[in-house]
Amino acid sequence: MHRRALLILLPLLCLLAADDSLAGRYTGDWKSTGAGGGGTFRMKLESASDGWKCEVSFTFGGEEVKSTMRSCKIGQSKLEAVYDFELQGDALQSKITGQWNGKSFDGRYETTAGSDAVDDGTWTAAPAAVQ
Repeated sequence: MHRRALLILLPLLCLLAADDSLAGRYTGDWKSTGAGGGGTFRMKLESASDGWKCEVSFTFGGEEVKSTMRSCKIGQSKLEAVYDFELQGDALQSKITGQWNGKSFDGRYETTAGSDAVDDGTWTAAPAAVQ
């Protein structure tokens, strides 16, 4: 009986451990599909006892934009996060989704102002070099 339970739990524990290995700092870029903008994208992922802690910042017009994280989920090498930020006096929210491909995250984002769509595009982020 214990053997059977172990055989069932072991693959699940391996999946959880694989996701834990995604903790760290990442850097890359984002590109708008509509507005034509783009810039640097930075992300920090930390495994916590109650889930994941995420931080996201990016550049827009050469200026660093910090965000306030609303939610962050990571499972089976997939990431989904929602964060708020202010840009040029407007309160905005972005939802990002991404997939770990073994070397970097590749994903999409959608930005809204209230219920109105503002922008969407792609982002990518690889592990940042340790300094």
